[in-house]
Amino acid sequence: MGGGGGAGYSAGETGGGAGYAGGGGGLTLANSQGYWGSGGGGGSSFVSGPGVTEGRTVAGNGAQAGGKDDPLYQSPAGDADHHGQVVLQWSEFTLTPGGPPDVELTRGGPVGYPGIHVDSDVEVAPVTVSVTLPADRGLLFGTQALADYQLTVQDPSGRTTPYMGKLLEDGATLVFSDVDLNLPGTAVMWVAVSAGHNAPLGATSLAFTVAGKPSSSTTVVVTPAYDVAPGGAPVTAERGGAPVYPGVEVRNNGSQDIPLQTVTAALPAELNMQFGTPGNPDQQLTVWDANHNTTVYMGNLSDDGQVLTFSHVDLGIPDAGSRSVMWVAVSASDATPPGATRVEFSVGDRLSPSTTINVI
Repeated sequence: MGGGGGAGYSAGETGGGAGYAGGGGGLTLANSQGYWGSGGGGGSSFVSGPGVTEGRTVAGNGAQAGGKDDPLYQSPAGDADHHGQVVLQWSEFTLTPGGPPDVELTRGGPVGYPGIHVDSDVEVAPVTVSVTLPADRGLLFGTQALADYQLTVQDPSGRTTPYMGKLLEDGATLVFSDVDLNLPGTAVMWVAVSAGHNAPLGATSLAFTVAGKPSSSTTVVVTPAYDVAPGGAPVTAERGGAPVYPGVEVRNNGSQDIPLQTVTAALPAELNMQFGTPGNPDQQLTVWDANHNTTVYMGNLSDDGQVLTFSHVDLGIPDAGSRSVMWVAVSASDATPPGATRVEFSVGDRLSPSTTINVI
């Protein structure tokens, strides 16, 4: 650190010396004979040494501190009659997000392992590491059924070491003490996280902090628990004829214990179609599950007769890759124009058109 400015005496001098990051600015002195004393210009020191770069010294100028062009300077540090300021900038190690590739998490599915890289060309003492889940993104340490509060560190030699963390009261942050990175070289660290069934879809990341230095983790992308697509071959509806059964197929993307869902089926607008037939309305949804069992759900019809809503529907897809099919009964009236159309399904927050309906 820079020392204080040297003392100087002269008549009529009113400004004390200035210092930045080292000695403070000199004080202005007066005596009964009218002589004024001023401290000399204070030094400005940027410390350099192991793990610290960009060391430099900037002299003060009269009553003004040196180094005021530095973005970290805080006025009036180092000016006359003010204390100095010390700025230390560390570059012992650098942190970068893990990946690519991104970590994909299926809603309600297994864990993934987002993390960071730690690089250094010097030895680093054991550090404290904290990991924080993003707010309002529905991520969990481990899974709903089995929490996991472990940090895994792979050192430059490839050896892995687990560290058990402490979960803070916020339920979103794990803290790990005395984590040995075994640097120099590149270390990698990660935690196990999963996405809850209500996790918003899209990209997010965790926040890592290593010895006070922050970094985002590998990008985490939350994907749907299941996909919905048109189910089966096209059906043909005769105007004024019998009902047909358009539907959708639902496929499990790797989620466990998918909760019951709300399903809607909407008729195409302004085509004069109906659920069932005019003489025999049909407000049922039929689900043929992955085990080839059939379940029927009764729906609520909207006031305009265009939308059926079914509550608490079991999708019947318990395992990754399993599929179910669901359908409703619709018919075309004499006023329905010929051509291709579809029923629009929503299954939870997933949307899909039904099998194609060819009206003749």
